[in-house]
Amino acid sequence: MRHFMPLTSLRLFLALWVLCRHWFYRYEGSGPLLEIGFSSTFFDHGYLGVDGFFVLSGFILAHNYDPSPGRKLDWSAFLVARIARIYPVYVVCLFVMAVAVIARDTVLQSDTLGSGRYSASGFFLEFFMLNAWRYAGAGGWNDVGWSVSAEWFAYVWFPIFLLVAPRLNRKRLFSMAVCMVAILATVELTSSDHLSLSGGLARLVPEFMLGVLLCRLRETLPNYQGARWGGLCSSGVCVIGVVLWADTIVVIGAAGLIFSLSYKKDALTDVLSLRALVFLGEVSYCIYIVQRIPQYLFKFARYRLPDLEAMPGVVQALLLFGLTLAAAIFLHFAIEKPMRAWINRRLRRNEREGSSKTSQVA
Repeated sequence: MRHFMPLTSLRLFLALWVLCRHWFYRYEGSGPLLEIGFSSTFFDHGYLGVDGFFVLSGFILAHNYDPSPGRKLDWSAFLVARIARIYPVYVVCLFVMAVAVIARDTVLQSDTLGSGRYSASGFFLEFFMLNAWRYAGAGGWNDVGWSVSAEWFAYVWFPIFLLVAPRLNRKRLFSMAVCMVAILATVELTSSDHLSLSGGLARLVPEFMLGVLLCRLRETLPNYQGARWGGLCSSGVCVIGVVLWADTIVVIGAAGLIFSLSYKKDALTDVLSLRALVFLGEVSYCIYIVQRIPQYLFKFARYRLPDLEAMPGVVQALLLFGLTLAAAIFLHFAIEKPMRAWINRRLRRNEREGSSKTSQVA
């Protein structure tokens, strides 16, 4: 499997963009978690980091797992590999959040358990990553986990995405990409708040498919070395989309950025290939999925420590980021990497045992 280091680093910035939304956005009925003295349209659009993840996921998975013509995808092995990648950290954070919610409900007697998003049926769906298998809806116990559930849908139906995507035909690829953008634009126009709707497949399906199409397009350009300024131009498109509050334009820019960074010639390649950024990009999934836990701990600490709440907002943001990063790195080394390695070893062992039994029967 080929490792695109700039795209790994890009995951870090997408995760941080989501954090900006959750920390600095003024939600209806309440202020932001952190007051830093100013607001930003860029912060408000942080939910689009998830859209970037969806496109990037489609591109990377198609590049790594799309079988050559005439061969078939080992779907079961693919699913096991994806479970090894996402599930251990996902389920640990889900249980920690559940314990925290139950403890809070018990201490404060807030009677939130069993109603709204904190229900037994909701926990069951989240545990099996089925809670986002719908058009859209409210979040759950660990609300940011909805996007992982949506990704799981893409993994289960990955062969269908590959089957539908044209191969080695640029006109058909372009036509289907236009269709995906049109679907996404329709979702945005019919939503009350652009693409910020969560908890479903409305964003995942067209964006993941767009990533698969980008990979197929790259196959049609075997000798293309990339444009020097493609990444910067695509980033400019993203900025224009943010300024215009046109989320679909941001997604188009993100798709162009992903495509450009997949080539070594892009001007951003050297910067995004720095070892520190690549490492943090590898930790980005843990940053994303664990974010609510340090956030709630920080809120509790501010409530109990007036001196902390009195600190400048920027200092509080740095402290919260340090807490989030520390939790993410711990999960990365204590849970994500060892469990992924263990599950993959078991998979390879079972494959060897299966092939051995088959040869003995033959």
